[in-house]
Amino acid sequence: MKLYRLIKSNFVPGIFIFTVVMFFLYEFQYSDSKLSLKDIQNDLNFNSRSKSIQTGQEKNRTISLYAEESKANKVIKIERENIYNKKVFKIDIHPKKKSKEYKAIYPHSGIKKVDHRILMYNRVPKSGSETFTLLITLLSQLNDFKHRRSSIFNKRQLSMNEQRTFVREVMKRKPPFAYDRHIYFTNFLDFYYPNPIYINSMRDPVEKIISRFYFWRVPGIPVFEELKSAGKVNISKREWMKKDFEQCVRTGDPECLFITGQSYDLAIPYFCGHKEECMSLNNKAALQIAKTNVKKYYVVVGVLEELNKTLAVLEGYIPQFFKGASKLYSIKPKVQNKNFRKKKVSEEIKKILKKNLTMEYEFYEFIRKRLYDQFRLLKHATT
Repeated sequence: MKLYRLIKSNFVPGIFIFTVVMFFLYEFQYSDSKLSLKDIQNDLNFNSRSKSIQTGQEKNRTISLYAEESKANKVIKIERENIYNKKVFKIDIHPKKKSKEYKAIYPHSGIKKVDHRILMYNRVPKSGSETFTLLITLLSQLNDFKHRRSSIFNKRQLSMNEQRTFVREVMKRKPPFAYDRHIYFTNFLDFYYPNPIYINSMRDPVEKIISRFYFWRVPGIPVFEELKSAGKVNISKREWMKKDFEQCVRTGDPECLFITGQSYDLAIPYFCGHKEECMSLNNKAALQIAKTNVKKYYVVVGVLEELNKTLAVLEGYIPQFFKGASKLYSIKPKVQNKNFRKKKVSEEIKKILKKNLTMEYEFYEFIRKRLYDQFRLLKHATT
């Protein structure tokens, strides 16, 4: 009986003491692994719900800091109020937010139904794509989206089954995100998915061909081996590497010869699609399909020679992905993709090439005009 009274009189207090001890042990362990909300508030002398503070961090540096408080389930987020011109950060405490809801803003683009949470950049090679992908990577940190770069570089023309696989691989990802790959235009509607926001960039066709010629000869680029295995070269690698572009054009070397009706990996296929006719040089049907696809599916197609206008239009038309692009480009180091093997090419040689690229130039001028029109309308809308 005495033992019963002893257990009864000490059981409840014992449970209480045990619970308190375990609670403090948990809190101690938690505080070691994560910053507490109170600690951050003290460090920042944070006394109100929202305020601005001066910071000694470097100009144009973006800082985001999150600390969780388990009971209140809140997040403290430090953001730059103006990441370009001021050293002011905004501190705000708010509940954990759900995924961001984006609204499409495409004035006068003609684009109607797309999944505006997904950006698709099916990169035209040697047209500023490295600069644009670097910008997208940096902007993903500023504008709160993911950037997925494909590791496939040389598979651009796909069969229907390969297109289906590609579409499913893209759409299985959680939005918002940007995706880039060297790949011909793929219509997601053909596989019962909404199209993403398509963008791309172009370059003067002759300048693109010259750039590619010398890029292929950069040490470490395995183009010769690919051409050799495909039976497209019958000379040694040493001879191939030492080729001169002007001599290549003058002698009618197949590598520098562009013949109407033959297939080439130029700009039009990236907007026309995967059919053989899309790769056929100076094919009127391919040109028309490419123009139609741009009007229907591409919100912006930039021009490398008009980079400032391109960035302004991207920022104005697709702010959820490109807000801050112009300023960021002006303050960040540019992509140093200069090929020191590249030689100056005479205007005479450029004119010879241009004569054989009739449809490519018609498409290029179509894209330039569209970009100018978008820039003019955007400028008019903001004045």
